[in-house]
Amino acid sequence: MALLEVKNVTKQYGHKKVMDSVTFNVEAGHIVGLIGPNGAGKSTTMRAITGLMSYTSGNIQFDGQPITFEQHTALDKVGNLIEYPAIYPNLTALDHLKLYAMDTPSPANFDDLMRRTQIDGENFGKRKAKKFSLGMKQRLGIAIALIRNPKMVILDEPMNGLDPQSVHDLRELIRSLADEGVAFLISSHLLDELQKLVDDVVIINDGKIIKTSPIAAVFEHDQVHYQLVTNDNILAMPILVDQGWQVEDENGQLLITGPTGPQDIITVLNQHNLTIEGLNTVQANLEQSLLELLSTNDTEGK
Repeated sequence: MALLEVKNVTKQYGHKKVMDSVTFNVEAGHIVGLIGPNGAGKSTTMRAITGLMSYTSGNIQFDGQPITFEQHTALDKVGNLIEYPAIYPNLTALDHLKLYAMDTPSPANFDDLMRRTQIDGENFGKRKAKKFSLGMKQRLGIAIALIRNPKMVILDEPMNGLDPQSVHDLRELIRSLADEGVAFLISSHLLDELQKLVDDVVIINDGKIIKTSPIAAVFEHDQVHYQLVTNDNILAMPILVDQGWQVEDENGQLLITGPTGPQDIITVLNQHNLTIEGLNTVQANLEQSLLELLSTNDTEGK
């Protein structure tokens, strides 16, 4: 059984459905990206899962227990950072952790939590939050989400305000916790960063789930691409085509799509005495794949 189960959840305001039969699961130890354009229903879905709003029909269960606007028991083992954390300007980071841990029987170790989230260095017990940068407040919000030693953490735009090093460190923290069995549901508009982190994706548009899959499956329609330059591109093109690759000339570079790796390309061209002057892998791009998927979905819906 999945740790989180969202089944046919609909949220309706009048005739408008902001969630339309939303269904997906999150397994223990998995990092799931909830992605879609602005207004697609990401934040609404997260708010429903965390019991912050009611829903019209369907059901949500965490660890076998129901979650509704009235029933919150299951959320004792769910941490969350939805939008911006509630930060009190005259409290230190340590004060915040003590405050949010007051109703927690066995909170996380404060020193360890501060170290893992890298909040305020050695001054975390002294400096007031009103002096914190946006990135530091964001890291404090993540630490608060982890205070209950949760089985699952829900993060909405957790990378907001973080510098590149902090984003890298946050990825490492999330991955280490996932390796320990903690599940994550993360929404972020920084798709390139999300691509480096998540195991699975749930793609939502107009309140409907249009795809749920492992992250690798998002790119299944994209075979591996390579950019190639040889000493004779005109001669190289038909040779590669005969071997089963698709080849296009793009501003003096050969864009190659095919079923096998670069070593086979090198071997074939060497057999024909062609010199390779440059060979690069073109990485699949989550943002482009998402746009293509949304475009296909819009076309099919018309």
